[in-house]
Amino acid sequence: MKRYKHLIGAESKDLIERYVSSTEFDTALAKHAAAVMLAHIEALARAGLIPREPYEAMRKALKEVVATGGESLYSWIGDREFEDVFEALELYLYDVAGPDAGRAALGRSRNDHVAAVLRLAARERVLSILEQMLGVRKALIEKALSNKGVILPFFTHTQVAQCGTAPNYFLAHEQAMADAWRAVLHSLEYLRQSPLGSGASAGAYLRIDPSIVEQKLCLDPDPIPPYYATGSRLFLIYTASAVVTAMTELSRFAEDMITLLITVPEGVELPPTHISTSSIMPHKRNPVTLEVARAKAAGVIGGLTALLATYKSLPYGYSLDFQEMNKHFLRILEDAEETLQVIRDFIEGVRLMAEGLEGFVRRFPCWSSDVIEHVAIETGRPLRELYAELAHELHSGGGGAGQASDFLHKYGVSDPLEVVKRRPSEKGIDELIERAERRLRGDEALLKTLRYRHEECMRNLIGEEGAG
Repeated sequence: MKRYKHLIGAESKDLIERYVSSTEFDTALAKHAAAVMLAHIEALARAGLIPREPYEAMRKALKEVVATGGESLYSWIGDREFEDVFEALELYLYDVAGPDAGRAALGRSRNDHVAAVLRLAARERVLSILEQMLGVRKALIEKALSNKGVILPFFTHTQVAQCGTAPNYFLAHEQAMADAWRAVLHSLEYLRQSPLGSGASAGAYLRIDPSIVEQKLCLDPDPIPPYYATGSRLFLIYTASAVVTAMTELSRFAEDMITLLITVPEGVELPPTHISTSSIMPHKRNPVTLEVARAKAAGVIGGLTALLATYKSLPYGYSLDFQEMNKHFLRILEDAEETLQVIRDFIEGVRLMAEGLEGFVRRFPCWSSDVIEHVAIETGRPLRELYAELAHELHSGGGGAGQASDFLHKYGVSDPLEVVKRRPSEKGIDELIERAERRLRGDEALLKTLRYRHEECMRNLIGEEGAG
C-alpha cells in the first residue's frame, strides 16, 4: 500500500500513483468495504482484541460510511491520493480512533477484504438486476395478454417466414428472460462464499466469528480454501457471464423490434419517448433506445472478453490485474441494470397496430407452410407434392400471395390466416400465458424472500449497539 512504501525504500510519483490507483472508481465499493470492516472489528471486539473506546469510535464512523453509501468517506478523502478505497478506509479509521485502529488489521488482509467486498457489491447489483428482469418479463406477459389474436410476421434468414400471433412472439422473449433469470440467480450461490480470514493467500491466525459472517454479512459461515478465496475470481466471471447472456437476449429483442418496424412500419407504434429524428430529415423516427441497447450489449460482451483475457493467464494469488478487472465487472452490472429498465419501459409503451399488421401478412404467403400441412392432413396427399404445387403457383406469375388463389380455392381454404390461428401452438396460447404467469409469481416470491434476508443482515450489521 502507498502508506507503507517508504518502509521498503520505494518512492512516490504523482503520475505513477494515479496510474495504479482505483480510488476514484471504487466509490461503488465504499459502503461494502465499510460493511465488511464493521463486521470484522465486531468480531475482534467480541474476542477482546480491540478496546471498547476505539471500537465504538470506529464502529460509529463505519456505520456512517455504510449509511451514506460511501459519501462520508469520500468527503474525508477529498483531493488526496490513495491506492484504493481500502487504503483510504484504513487511514480514515486511524483518523477517528488513533493508533488503536491498527488493531483492525489483525486476522485479515486487503486481499480477503476485497474478495468479500466484491461479493457484497455484486450481490446488491444482482438482486436489482433480477428485479429488473422480473419487470421485463411481466411487461412481456402483459403485452401477450393485450395482443391476443393479433397476427404478425415471424422471420427466418431475416425474411418473412411464417405468420403467428403476437402472444407467441412476446412469450418467446419472456421464456428467454426467464431462463436467463435462473442463470443470474444461480450466481448468488458463488457470491455467498466467504473469503474472510483467508489473509493474503494462505490464511490468517484469527478466523472471524462464523455467526457474524452469516448473520451480518449474509455470507456462508463454512470456510473455503484460502488460496482459492483470495486468488480466484470465478465468482466474478460466472456472474458477469450470466448477466451478459441476459443482455444478449435483450439485444436480440431490440433487433427483433427494429426488424419488425422496418418490415411493417404501419404495424408498430413506438413509444414517443424512445424515438428521435434526424437534424435534416424531419420525416424520420429513429428507434434510438433500441439502437443504444444493442451497443450496450456489445459493450458488456467486450467487458466479459476483457475479464476472461485478463484472468486466463494469472497465477493464483492476488495481483493488481484483479483491481483492473473490477472496473469491467461493475460496468457490466451497471449497463445491464440500466438497459433492463429502458427495455421494460419500451415494452410497456410499444403498440402493435393489428390492422396494419394483418394487411401486411395478407400480402405475403407467410401462411404457406401451415396451409400445405393442413391440406396434406385433410386430403391425405404427400406434403411434398402440395409443396411443389403451391411453389409453382406462387412463382409462376412473379410471386406473392395473390398468385395462390387457385390453390386455396382448389383445396377449400377460404382464409389462410384462419388456418394459422388453428395451429396447436396458437390454440395453446392461454396455457402458455398461465404457465408464464405462475413462473413469474414464483420467482417474484423467491426474490422477495432473498431481499428480505439480505435487508435483515444489514439491519443486524448496523442496528446493534456494540459488541459485548
